[in-house]
Amino acid sequence: MKKIIYYSFLMTSFLSVAVASEEAVQHEASIWDLKYPFINFIILLAILSKVVKPLREKFNKQADDVKSLMDSAARNNKDAEDRLNKFQAKVKNLDSELVKIIAEYESDAAQFAKNQSEETQTTIARMKRDLENKLDGEKTELIDELNHDLINKVVSSTKATIKSNKDFQVKATQKIVSELR
Repeated sequence: MKKIIYYSFLMTSFLSVAVASEEAVQHEASIWDLKYPFINFIILLAILSKVVKPLREKFNKQADDVKSLMDSAARNNKDAEDRLNKFQAKVKNLDSELVKIIAEYESDAAQFAKNQSEETQTTIARMKRDLENKLDGEKTELIDELNHDLINKVVSSTKATIKSNKDFQVKATQKIVSELR
């Protein structure tokens, strides 16, 4: 593109020099004296027709890009203004929001404390019941063990008494034999 413009200016310069040299010679004015300026004009139009179309397209494209950027900037500006208005509204309502949040927090804390208390009471009741059951089981086991030990002592004492007295041995033997029959 730059070469075409450069050569067209160069050619126009040469033609202008040629026309100027002809004008140096005095002669009568005629319509044919306009042929070189006309040729220069035609060449200039040809060059401009080749250059103007791409320039026009480039400028139109840049205009469209600028227009889309401006539209985008306008949308972004509107969005920013909307956000700013929302934030300003939130800031204005910050005190009421803070009171609301504190009230919700206190309500949640009270509910949590109540739930914890109920859960603790349930756990204590269950542990008490389990302890009572365990104590009953251990008590029963100890009583059974004491009864067993008592029976063993009574039996061993009875054996010792029977072994020490012959009369008791005879009576015990007779009683056992009578029971077996």
